[in-house]
Amino acid sequence: MTAYDAGEVIWPKGGQVAAWTYIVSGLVGASVPLQEGSCIHVNVYGRRTWFGEEALLNRYPSCLEYVCLTPVRAVSIPAEDTLAAFHSEPDFSRYIALLMAWRSRQNSEMIVLMKQGSPPLRVVMGLALFAEALNYNSSRPPTHGLEGPSLEIPVKQSVIASVCGVSRGVFSELVQHLAAAGWLRVNYATLELRSSEAWLRFSRTQRQARMGVTKPTLEELLLLMEEAAKV
Repeated sequence: MTAYDAGEVIWPKGGQVAAWTYIVSGLVGASVPLQEGSCIHVNVYGRRTWFGEEALLNRYPSCLEYVCLTPVRAVSIPAEDTLAAFHSEPDFSRYIALLMAWRSRQNSEMIVLMKQGSPPLRVVMGLALFAEALNYNSSRPPTHGLEGPSLEIPVKQSVIASVCGVSRGVFSELVQHLAAAGWLRVNYATLELRSSEAWLRFSRTQRQARMGVTKPTLEELLLLMEEAAKV
């Protein structure tokens, strides 16, 4: 068991992943650092989630940076033990293969959306990442184990804005519009996502579609979210 502070990097981009890591508590963000100093966040991992398998099995330096968004407690299985199980346990090998295939698609879809999308799309999809991470077994399909109709994000709004790839001012403005539309509740220092199932359906649908319109307005996104809520 290892404890990490918020903001601490578990595996840097270009670093060797020496263990498969399981999150006991907290949130970990996976991102692609960019040359200008910013980054594209492609996933957020929550409790009961493993990460780092692709770099570990390929034996390549990590193409993602894994940073703690909150204090994190994690358990790690050394690389040699993970690889031994992969080669000797067929069920384990199938699980890892399916997990890697699904995450590779998920990450590539998110990179397209977050790099080409409008600020409203980045904010909505960034918030949806947290909705996925805060639901049990959201790290692989199908997402299940919903723990309630609403979810509180235990992260400062400035950190959420960085995950969304927008400035704090733009984030605050869009949050107020989402709150007025009933999709968010702004609490002291935190945000609460309302209608969590709709957030999850919206995220899944838009990633799969890769959004033919990559510069949607907030009004267009709200209509799409309303459609997701009706399913």
